[in-house]
Amino acid sequence: MVAWYEHGLPAHGLLAHPLEQVRHAAPVSAPRDSVRLPLEGNPMFTMLERGMEAGQGMRLTRPLGRGAFGEVWEAVTPEGHPLALKFLECGNRSGRVVVNEIRLLLALKHLRHPHLLQLHGVMMRTNYLIMCMERAEGSLHDLHKAYREETGGHVPALHLCELLTQAAKALDFLAAQRIAGVTGESGGLQHCDVKPRNLLLIGDWLKVADFGLCTPQLGNNASRLRIGTPMYAPPEFAEGRVTSQSDQFSLAVTYCELRTGQTPFREDHKPGRPAPADLSGLTLPERLVISRALEPQCLNRWPSCCAFMQALSEAVSTSSALTPLNRAAQPRLS
Repeated sequence: MVAWYEHGLPAHGLLAHPLEQVRHAAPVSAPRDSVRLPLEGNPMFTMLERGMEAGQGMRLTRPLGRGAFGEVWEAVTPEGHPLALKFLECGNRSGRVVVNEIRLLLALKHLRHPHLLQLHGVMMRTNYLIMCMERAEGSLHDLHKAYREETGGHVPALHLCELLTQAAKALDFLAAQRIAGVTGESGGLQHCDVKPRNLLLIGDWLKVADFGLCTPQLGNNASRLRIGTPMYAPPEFAEGRVTSQSDQFSLAVTYCELRTGQTPFREDHKPGRPAPADLSGLTLPERLVISRALEPQCLNRWPSCCAFMQALSEAVSTSSALTPLNRAAQPRLS
């Protein structure tokens, strides 16, 4: 069976044996063109197939992507409405950790912000969690690819600032949250995995997605098992620390990649070994703002993501070297 948590944890049983309370749903016949995609690193993970029922009558239609900790699939409800389902491996994690993650996800489900992807609910099956989310059209990674294919260039600075300002508003909203039993009284939340693939688009409307790593700002989180993508991660992650300026660092790396086609650090970048950032592809006004957001010492960064993006937007708009964005030339996502 599938345990579906929309409002809270079961009254009893889950805390004692979180991975023994649920079993796989009955197999569903898949179409002939079904594709089996086992999750790497977890031999116990169920093979996912097109046409498989994931629970509550939702059927998988096609894979959307795979990350370090799970897979994302498009699904449809019995009424035909599209959704996105993210499967997160948790078979090698303690029951207490799994329960805490469910509680955090349920708390996030009730947060409302125009630039946060809506989380509809959380399901649990043996060895993994399923996050049920609204379906987007694509990501900033996809938009960048479309620009490259259609124009030969990168995302224009003005357009990029408009989009990432929306992300900054959502990230600052998370940073200001005080959730009982999750964040404590003095800290909010940091997304901890800001990158182009986690910034989704519905038309020109950006939504921050993928809260599988969302972490309380508790200072020392060295025991946390999943934290960030190294290429975008700030130096404090290597020390097991999360601060109120952590997401800002990742947002700055994201800007550089979408603006120039490369991140400011080498591919073998390790967060614990800060190296000078290569900002040569940016204009001087951009570099002055970005370099502060990439400061190794978090207290030297901008006060907030919105403050960072406001300064960057002003630098971009006043730079005579930039060509104004032709909105009509913006490529469409397939």
